[in-house]
Amino acid sequence: MDIHERTLASLRGLIDDPNASNFDKIQSALRLCARHRAHLLANTLVHSGGLTVRSGPFAGMVIPRRVAEGCFVPKLLGCYEAELHPVIDYIRERQHQNILNIGCAEGYYAIGLARLLPNSQIWAYDTDEQAQTACADLAVENGMRDRISISGTFTHEDFATFPAGDTMVICDIEGAEHDLLDPEKAPALAGFDIQLELHRRFEAPQIQELLSRFSETHEIRKILPSVRDIEAYPEIRNLAHLDQLLAFWEFRRGPNPWVFMTALHT
Repeated sequence: MDIHERTLASLRGLIDDPNASNFDKIQSALRLCARHRAHLLANTLVHSGGLTVRSGPFAGMVIPRRVAEGCFVPKLLGCYEAELHPVIDYIRERQHQNILNIGCAEGYYAIGLARLLPNSQIWAYDTDEQAQTACADLAVENGMRDRISISGTFTHEDFATFPAGDTMVICDIEGAEHDLLDPEKAPALAGFDIQLELHRRFEAPQIQELLSRFSETHEIRKILPSVRDIEAYPEIRNLAHLDQLLAFWEFRRGPNPWVFMTALHT
């Protein structure tokens, strides 16, 4: 069964679902068709230019054809989470000794930062064993396996094993950050720089409470999603407009914001 047949079979399953409303069926079908088209677009770009990241801070990195989390085309183009490129520039300039990538997925950030920071050690964590394997494979593909330590669950106690002032935390753990990033349970956090993807709006009480934990120890910068400039990516300039939009789609269900928190006293 090829990708078209699989997509049609999934569409039939959505339409025949007796427990879903017509609105929900249409919404799910639209998302499924968009993912199908994005997959075809990925095939086209890989065929024309291979698996090497085209631009951005990780340009030149080889990425896997299947990613553990989310989208593929934005990572290939180099515009994935472009809002965070200034943060990556900061990390490259700051040259932290240790980079903790908690929720590493297939290793896009772990391997990308290993390539940028030859004097840093990268510590990648993910509770998904398939993601750990994918991260290890990607590290080998890019000649970075000796630079990266890959493990599973990260705990409050683990923070204490890293030095304040020389550690950068990059965290994307699908909402579990509220429990993990607690300075009362992990006092070492007060001395770490932290890049965090949020999974609620800034106004959500849980997010407000989380950020308040760091209000006295960190400078907190809020980062909102932004639009992409089609003209900056030559490979997609001549595509149909819908394909251009899909090239930037990161498979999110909503506009996830981020925060970048730099320790004040290190």
